[in-house]
Amino acid sequence: MKKLFAFTLAEVLLTMSIVGAVAAMTIPTLHYNRIRKEYTTKLKNFYSHMESAIMDMEMDKGSFRDMRKPVSGTGFDWYMENIDPYMGHQYVDTTKKAVYYKDGTKLDLFYTGGCLDVDYDVNGDKAPNSMGYDLFRFLYCFTDSDRKGWFDNKNTFFGTYGSGLTATGTTRDDLIAKCKENKMWCTRLLQHDQWEFKGDYPNRF
Repeated sequence: MKKLFAFTLAEVLLTMSIVGAVAAMTIPTLHYNRIRKEYTTKLKNFYSHMESAIMDMEMDKGSFRDMRKPVSGTGFDWYMENIDPYMGHQYVDTTKKAVYYKDGTKLDLFYTGGCLDVDYDVNGDKAPNSMGYDLFRFLYCFTDSDRKGWFDNKNTFFGTYGSGLTATGTTRDDLIAKCKENKMWCTRLLQHDQWEFKGDYPNRF
């Protein structure tokens, strides 16, 4: 008569405990890495498409240098008239003044300050809707002095908040410190890193 060998209940429970512990440690990391890659792809696509939209706009409307900064409260209307025809959208919420794209992202804020500030939200209306996590600040600048100050290039119309820091020899460590100090500057750090969320990126989402 053959003997049948089997695991004891204690051995099964121990194995399950080990598997559970390993899963608890690895699944959050895998999830974070997936989200990080998704956000990188969306930021790259947004920035590339926006640059192309601006070039297409100039073909029809003339140089952005001849455009006037929209007065306060009309930034959304300016965007819809001048950029949206070339950028496109899936849905526009005129009440919230938000533009939704096909990849689930959106553009909103449209605040007229020194330049026209806009916030790009990589996951649309989903939480946390927090700067440096899923919200990233960009600017359209309408004067040579503003473009030089923000982007270190008077020929650049659209760019990240804080781009002009590179003009003063700012190091990547300086950009990380700036991102920690004011999360609107995190967009500049990401642009410096080719839109990748590196291991030392200050904000973990």
